[in-house]
Amino acid sequence: MTIRHFAATTLPGSTSQLGERRGASGFPSPADDYQEAPLDLNHYLIPRPASTFFMRVSGDTLNDAGFHEGDLLIVDRSQRAMPGQWLVAVVNGELALYRLEGQGSRWWLRGGDSRQACLPLEGNDDYRIWGLVCHVIHDCRRPC
Repeated sequence: MTIRHFAATTLPGSTSQLGERRGASGFPSPADDYQEAPLDLNHYLIPRPASTFFMRVSGDTLNDAGFHEGDLLIVDRSQRAMPGQWLVAVVNGELALYRLEGQGSRWWLRGGDSRQACLPLEGNDDYRIWGLVCHVIHDCRRPC
């Protein structure tokens, strides 16, 4: 499965704050004290905007793992990957999705196809971890 497109995240210059709402009489509404701040997905999904990127999934080889054609990935380059996590890696010059696996001092990348050989993260091979997949946004309106 390959990555089709990616873009850096950008956040608005200032965070949104709740303003005072005035009732018909010109006085603040008593209900204002009980309002929650608006949901800011940037706050929940992108804690480190300078190192976070959006990418689109291309291909269907990882459908069983929950990655579908057109899904939006949120990838953080500053996070350290742990075994079992999904990441974007550069393999022979191309970005692709892999699961990081390892034991002791030996680490390897496993693709979505169980018949595919694991790629060891050692030696002179052209494999490089690019970033950790933190979130997958999947459009549930599309048939899989």
